Amino acid sequence: MARKVEYLCHTCGFSYTSVDQIFWIDENEQVIVKPLVMSASSESSNAPVKGFFTNYYCYECKKFINKFIIYKKSSDLDDEKIIHILEQYNENSKIIQFDDVFQKCLKCGAELPSKADYSFALDVDGEFHIGEDDYDFSKGKDFKFAGIYHGYYCSNCKKQINKFVITENNANLNDSQIKEILEDHTNDLTIFIRSDYDICPDCGEEIYYLDQNSTCPNCRRDRLHISDHIVVD
Repeated sequence: MARKVEYLCHTCGFSYTSVDQIFWIDENEQVIVKPLVMSASSESSNAPVKGFFTNYYCYECKKFINKFIIYKKSSDLDDEKIIHILEQYNENSKIIQFDDVFQKCLKCGAELPSKADYSFALDVDGEFHIGEDDYDFSKGKDFKFAGIYHGYYCSNCKKQINKFVITENNANLNDSQIKEILEDHTNDLTIFIRSDYDICPDCGEEIYYLDQNSTCPNCRRDRLHISDHIVVD
C-alpha cells in the first residue's frame, strides 16, 4: 500500500503531493517509477534492479532532487552500469544510493554478501554495545552515537570487513573520533558511513523531505499543512 499525502501552504497556496514510490530497471534497461501498490510490486518482482524512489527538496537551488535507493540488484549489471541507466531517467539532479547491505571488498573489489547485522551503540558512560539481546537500542538520547552494523568476510583475501552505519550522533563526534572508537572494538578492517542526512549534488547544502513540518518552499513564511491523506492499494 502507498500513502498519498497532499500538503498546502495556507499563506501562498503552494501545494505538493507526496506518494510512496518504488522504482525498477526492467530487462530492456528502462527505468520505471510507480506508487508502492500491489500491482507495481508484482510487476517489479523479477526486475534485475529495484529499490525505493523519493524526492527531496533543496532550498538553496530551489528544486527537487530525485533519490534512488537500490536494495536489489542482479550480478549481470555492475554498479557503474546501474548508475548510468538511472542518470538517464530524467533531467533532475539525482542521488543514487546502494542499500547499506551492499559492500565490496576493500582489497580485491569482490562484491560481498552480508554475514551479520546488529544494532550497536556507544552509551553516555562510554560503554560500547553491539548485538546484545537484552539491551535496549532504542533509548535515543542515552547514546553518544548509535546505528546498524553489517559484517562481511572476503574468502579471497581472508579479511573481515566491519561496516558501521551511523544513524544517531548525539555527541556530535567528528569522523576521526568515531573511527577511533570503532577500531577499539573491532578486528581487522573497519569502515563506517554517515547516513543521517543527504547533501544536494549541485550546491552541497543539506536537502529535505517535505512534510507537515517543512517550511513552504515557495513563500518561505509558513509551514506546509496536510490537506488530504489517503492510502492507495
